[in-house]
Amino acid sequence: MKIKELAVLVKGVTEGNDDIDITGLSGVESARSGDLTFAVDEAHLKSAEKSDVSCILTDASLRKSTKPLIRVKNPKLSFLVIYNKLHKEERKNAFVHSTASVSSSARLGNNVWIGAGVVVEDAVTIGDHVIIESNSVVKKNSKIGPFCHIYPNVTLYENTKLGKNVVLHAGAVIGSDGFGYVKDEGKIYKFPQLGSVIIEDDVEIGANSTIDRGSLNDTIIGAGTKIDNLCQIAHNAKIGKNVLMAAQCGVSGSTVIGNDVTMGGQAGAVDNITIGDNVTIGAKSAVIGDVEKNSVIWGIPARPIAQTKRQMAVTAWLTKNFKALSRILK
Repeated sequence: MKIKELAVLVKGVTEGNDDIDITGLSGVESARSGDLTFAVDEAHLKSAEKSDVSCILTDASLRKSTKPLIRVKNPKLSFLVIYNKLHKEERKNAFVHSTASVSSSARLGNNVWIGAGVVVEDAVTIGDHVIIESNSVVKKNSKIGPFCHIYPNVTLYENTKLGKNVVLHAGAVIGSDGFGYVKDEGKIYKFPQLGSVIIEDDVEIGANSTIDRGSLNDTIIGAGTKIDNLCQIAHNAKIGKNVLMAAQCGVSGSTVIGNDVTMGGQAGAVDNITIGDNVTIGAKSAVIGDVEKNSVIWGIPARPIAQTKRQMAVTAWLTKNFKALSRILK
């Protein structure tokens, strides 16, 4: 597509020669002639100008360039829109590999693609245009909505429910038993795990992440949520819509996380708390109590970020001036 056509697609304004054909997208470091990239600041714009890139997406705040520009409100989002336009995923035709085991009671929609070594157990329902890659297991009574993509070595335990357009990356385990035990007189007894996991539409779960089934109620992942690699969601947790959870986060049992929450890498939340909507949790934070909506928290334990920074500043000052303070206090 030509630059001027892409500008219409993203509702942008062109500067420079807009009749050039764009044949690919790339980052600045690997840009070639015919590519489009984006720049969100002066440093990235300078780097793009030194490359062979043919067009740069940017916003109205940056200066004019020696390269053709498309000025948009959100360059990164516009880059995504153009990428999706130029790289539409090809839908696969119906296929079941000869080494797959698909129960006769399973119901498969149109154009379902099932790879080598896949196991689909009894009473499973699979929607249209679903892809299940090699060695994945879908246990009995599970339901998979249309346009889902399940990568290799994923396990869906019984009664798991996926909405439409769900992506599960390699090694994800959905619906395993939660960590529920009762101690009595020196013995540990396993508490029954009777619930299931419900994953709503447009959710993406990263590689080797685990989501436990509910003990008595269901574990729920809200629509649009994106969970990174190596995360753990415990039984009965309720994760809201459009939550972003970076790698190695952990959410303990029966905790409720609201909509539009962001959790930095390795953040953790204890059990039976409620985190309100639009909360931002800094990396490595330990959330040990309820959090009000629209809060920004960080630290161990997690506190409002301004308070955490003040405490860090005081600690640093005390460390630096410890000897002087000791002399004064003697």
